[in-house]
Amino acid sequence: MTISPEALAAANAQARQLRALVRAPRILVMPGAYDVLTVRLFTALGFQAIQGSSGAIAATYGLYDQELLGLERTAALYRTFVEATPLPVNADGEKGFGGPERMAETVARFVAAGVAGFNLEDSDYHAPGAPMTLIPLATQVEKIHAVMAAKAALGSELFLNARVDVFGTVSDYRQGLDEAIRRGNAYAEAGADCIFIFRPPPAEGIRTLVREIQAPLSILATPESPSIPELEQLGVARVSYGAAFLRAAIAAVRQLAEAMLHDGDPAPLLRVAMPHAELQRYLSGSSA
Repeated sequence: MTISPEALAAANAQARQLRALVRAPRILVMPGAYDVLTVRLFTALGFQAIQGSSGAIAATYGLYDQELLGLERTAALYRTFVEATPLPVNADGEKGFGGPERMAETVARFVAAGVAGFNLEDSDYHAPGAPMTLIPLATQVEKIHAVMAAKAALGSELFLNARVDVFGTVSDYRQGLDEAIRRGNAYAEAGADCIFIFRPPPAEGIRTLVREIQAPLSILATPESPSIPELEQLGVARVSYGAAFLRAAIAAVRQLAEAMLHDGDPAPLLRVAMPHAELQRYLSGSSA
């Protein structure tokens, strides 16, 4: 894949901006965008950077979150996100769309799309509803080394947010704490810019992770997670909420639809919906 010097320079500038935001004293809050409209809304609201949510994006196509859109289509979608905002966009790279041998193509696709960085999970492929399992640590480190080699070959500064999925495989976070720390430090040593914790533990566990992992810590927050100010006090560098925005949106759609179907009076919900004139401000007359 050929990437122009201008495109590479623009992507590198975005990567540097994202890296600086993650390393800044204040916690970086990244909302989970799933289409161009949400990207534009989050930009207008004043967020500093945008996170893409693979789960939410897949759900808009009626698909499970299992890389079902494929790398080429996913990268093309992120290109539309990048074109819709001046902010750094971090792609959800899921499991990287393959093993170590595929990382060069994955990196090239995301760099060509103009994103600032991407997430890379360490859970293995599994059927929806099946228990989560982890990729062997050595294999995941090999994948990260392959990402670093691909970046070097391109002259890319792409940001890597390495996700640790250990807490998705245990019933009590204390059973996975040592392994999460071991993996987090291994990924940081291999070159990851940030360590991203899936299903994070409560505050005392987060505090331990911040102290023991030698890299900025990010969490994928849940309703049970501490508040954003509390996370900042714990030393968390970055927080995102995954598909939460999509789930909130589809819940509102269902509520309005049920009011039409059962109550016959959707007016109270229509009155609190975004006004048509405001929605128009986030739209453009061009598909470019």
